[in-house]
Amino acid sequence: MKKATAKVRDRNGLHLTPSAKVVRCAQQFKSRITLCHGCKEADACSILQILTLGAGFGSEVEITASGPDESEAIDRMVEAFSDGAGI
Repeated sequence: MKKATAKVRDRNGLHLTPSAKVVRCAQQFKSRITLCHGCKEADACSILQILTLGAGFGSEVEITASGPDESEAIDRMVEAFSDGAGI
């Protein structure tokens, strides 16, 4: 299992559009990817679960990946949050 932390950079937080970008990124991997914010956890392939995190602008989100391509999954998810992709 691999873990990393990323910051939400979208001014409106993890609303519908950035959440959809997270899902599209996560669906490329075989590993199970989860996002944690506070005491809430969400499957990164579920847009509804991501929306329930309530992660606002500047919030830190812990990303966890477990599976055959976990290292690549973590790297790409962190990159998606940090490269100005609107997440």
